[in-house]
Amino acid sequence: ITCSACCGTFSLEFGLLSKLTGDPRFESAAKAAVQAIWQRKSTLHLIGNHIDVITGEWTHRDAGIGTGVDSFFEYLLKAAIFFHDVDYFNIFMEANTAINTHIKRDPWYVEVQMGKGSIVWALFGSLQAFWPGIQILFGEIEAGTSTLKAFHSVWRKYGFTPEGFNLVSGEVQPGQKSYPLRPELAESLYYASLIQDDPLWVQLARDLVHSINYSARTPCGFAVVEDIETHKLKDHMDSFFLAETTKYLYLIFDKENELIT
Repeated sequence: ITCSACCGTFSLEFGLLSKLTGDPRFESAAKAAVQAIWQRKSTLHLIGNHIDVITGEWTHRDAGIGTGVDSFFEYLLKAAIFFHDVDYFNIFMEANTAINTHIKRDPWYVEVQMGKGSIVWALFGSLQAFWPGIQILFGEIEAGTSTLKAFHSVWRKYGFTPEGFNLVSGEVQPGQKSYPLRPELAESLYYASLIQDDPLWVQLARDLVHSINYSARTPCGFAVVEDIETHKLKDHMDSFFLAETTKYLYLIFDKENELIT
């Protein structure tokens, strides 16, 4: 069993590896995984969360843009742009239309049953926060910035975004109270700051820097926020915090950096 995100997460990296080595096998394997998932989309053009890699049957049929699915959509567009790949771009176009039709509840996104489109979970999760950045990259500036502001409002409420925020109750979803220093909201703010010369995005990024520096800093690094309501910490720090979260936050405040220009 694997998740749809795992099947799409290698599109960009394996594609680049093939370009650098001259060996097409990496890119071919990554694209085959993406196409295998997309071939199993529902009649609504939605994909599920988990699939049996032996039988090709969906084992978790909830469709969304967050946990278990996020990287599939993220790297579809990024690989399409980086490699000028029409196959990836066409799949993203179809997927984006289906997401806007069945999953979007403006400015939020929910999880639905992939075959019927009926709501399963009305939750915002921190892994969804990559999506506004993808919308901005795709040219849906107004929709992306609107959703980004909504997602950031949860950060302002708690000082962090939880793994699950119930859109009906307006409270943190039980059992999903942690913030493991994820980069998705910072990345979306970075893209917004590039496309719009608006001090708002710098101000919102400052909220992230302040919360992380004030509540997650430890003598030897930064720690996972185990409970965003109490700001209780857990003795753990994933590598993506340094590789991604701090990178995007830094670049928001350094517009002249050679990585951008």
